[in-house]
Amino acid sequence: MLRYVAKRLLFMIPLLFGITIICFTVMHLAPGSPTDLQTQMNPRASLEMKERLRSMYDLDKPLYEQYFKWVGKLAVLDMGVSFSTDRRPVADKILERLPITILLNVLSMLLVLVVAIPLGVISAVRQDSLFDRITGVFVFIGFAVPTFWLALLLMILFGVHLGWLPISGIRSLNYEYLPPGMAFWDLIKHLIMPVLLSAFGGLAGLSRYMRANMLEVVRQDYIMTA
Repeated sequence: MLRYVAKRLLFMIPLLFGITIICFTVMHLAPGSPTDLQTQMNPRASLEMKERLRSMYDLDKPLYEQYFKWVGKLAVLDMGVSFSTDRRPVADKILERLPITILLNVLSMLLVLVVAIPLGVISAVRQDSLFDRITGVFVFIGFAVPTFWLALLLMILFGVHLGWLPISGIRSLNYEYLPPGMAFWDLIKHLIMPVLLSAFGGLAGLSRYMRANMLEVVRQDYIMTA
């Protein structure tokens, strides 16, 4: 077991190296540069200012040197400073939003497991029934519909037309002044759409996977004999 784990960990080294190479290449192939982002909207930006920015971000160095400096800083979680007006470290901004990201992922995963597993099992037990066909249509829609498009539709319907759910943020502006019960409900309302959309594709995939595996087990000789 220890040997297997060590082997897998060793395989991660070339994998991570390949990922960093691809990310670095894509960043350099993308149109524009970090200096353009900071100077295009500034009418007073001069060529000298652009050159100073290039030097500050090491963009005047050879590509291999840029790559090794970038990887070295990434290894110690030094991601530089944000281009936004607050000029805060990128790592701080990521850490600030990490709890909400983890919460959304955990809730969507729980929803997928709680709903998809029973759906798949029931569909397998009642193969070719009306329930199985309805879930089959749901799975097809889950695989076919782009999540971003569905998100826009839900925002327009429940956020704009009906006004039932908020369409942005994680809490209302008056959240701090709400009583505990109302504050909790406010948080739930802000989480409903993101969690449902995050779980949408997973529900379709896992339910179909569970159905296929359940059918395979049900058709085994020892099950048929029993």
